[in-house]
Order: sequence, then C-alpha cells, then structure tokens
Amino acid sequence: MSTAKAGAEGMGRQICWLPIGRVAPNPDQPRKIFDDYALLALAASIRQHGLLQPITVRPRDNGFEIVTGERRYRACCLLGMTHIDAIVLSVTEDESALLALIENAQRENLHYLEEAEAYQRLIDQGMSQEMLARRLGKSASAVSNKLRLLKLEPAVRQALLEENLSERHARALLTLPGEAARLRIARQAARDQMSVKEIESLVRKAQRCLPVPPAGRRVISLVRDYRLYANAVKSVVKQMQDTGIPAQMEVQEGEGWIDMRIRMGKRASKQ
Repeated sequence: MSTAKAGAEGMGRQICWLPIGRVAPNPDQPRKIFDDYALLALAASIRQHGLLQPITVRPRDNGFEIVTGERRYRACCLLGMTHIDAIVLSVTEDESALLALIENAQRENLHYLEEAEAYQRLIDQGMSQEMLARRLGKSASAVSNKLRLLKLEPAVRQALLEENLSERHARALLTLPGEAARLRIARQAARDQMSVKEIESLVRKAQRCLPVPPAGRRVISLVRDYRLYANAVKSVVKQMQDTGIPAQMEVQEGEGWIDMRIRMGKRASKQ
C-alpha cells in the first residue's frame, strides 16, 4: 500500500501503511487515562492476530494526526512496530474531535468526566449544545447534565477519578456547596464503599448542618403605619385636582380608626 501523503490527501478516504514515526496523537483526544494492563493485553492480541481494525488519521503539516484508535496506536508502539495500517480522512479539527468523542463514547468505557470535558472543548470551539446533542444522538438535557459535572472543582474531580466513584455519586456532590465539603464526602464515600443512596443521604445531612444565612432587615413599622397610606390617598386626590378633575376629600379621625370620604366629578372642569 502507498505511504505517500500526497496520495492520501487526494482521496477523501484511503487505507495506507504509514510510518508510525509520522503519526502523532490527537491533542483533543477525549480519553486522558489509559490503563497500562489493558494496553499490554491489547498489544499481546495484536502480536498474535495482527491489527484487525486500522486506526484513522488526518493529514497534518509534518505527517498525520490520530482521529480514532489511539489505544491501538499505543499498543503498536509498545510492540516496536515501524508501520501501522491507517485510514486517512480529510476532516477538519472540529470533525476530528467529534469523531474521537463518538468512538470513545460508543465503546462505553470512556470516563464520564473525560466525556464532559470533551463536550466542553467542542462547545468552546463554537458548537452549540443542541448541535452537539444531535451529532452524538443524545438529548439536549443529557448533554447539559454531563456538562454540569464540570462545576465540580478540579480537586473534587481528581478525587472522583482516583476513588473510582460513579457519575451518580458525582451528581449527588453537585448539590453540596463548597470544595472542602465535597472532598470530605467523596473520600468518605470511597472509604466506606457507599452506595449512591447512602451518599445522597450523607449529602442531605451535610446540607442540614450548613449555617442559615441571616435574614434581611424587615421594615415593618413603615408598612403598618396608616399615615403612609393616608398620605398616598391625599396625594392621588391632589393629582386629580391638578389635572382639572373636581375632587374633594373629607377626613375624620376617631379612636382606633380614620374615615376618608372622596367625592369626584365625572368630567374635568374647563381651565
């Protein structure tokens, strides 16, 4: 098979046998964590059966950039292979990032935080949440819920990764304000091997212990002072008189009450 870059660029899709030294990982690769044991197992399989599925790449200035298949690429590197089977695609940077995300998501072992970070990178590059949801075949709410996980502080996200806590554990922590409290409960949940229901119960207890913010000042005396309303009525009658509407008001005050009688004409007086 041809290894010429010119031939690869001339085709929208072509399988090539590329020098592995000219292939570079994708900086927008969603997966940041690669299990060493799984890579060794994949390398052993490739050694025995060969690379059954080519990686996909796109042409770059000095070679090629991986679109999908970085685990296969890394396994081939471990084996000391000098060339690798690859499908060359003519795709943009955004399309490359999306294809990498879709492939990893379809494999169902992409960490939920890595997936959320990949969503955010695509949105930062100009893709709307609605468009991203359509391209991924997900609902807009599913994408939005995944992005909400990024509201967790970096230290909390790192703890979730290290302790191997689930996405539902992470969602429970979202309802608790403050990095310190979230970290404490995440560590406790991992140490005690808590279920999702148990961590949700722990979060509710922690919320009840939060200090209650002081109530704002209440201005009751002004609201309950009848003179405030009496003066407002007198002001309205004065405005009516100023605009030419015949209006009269009689006020009588007694013990514990006030009587206000207003008489007004239906037509404005001529001025």
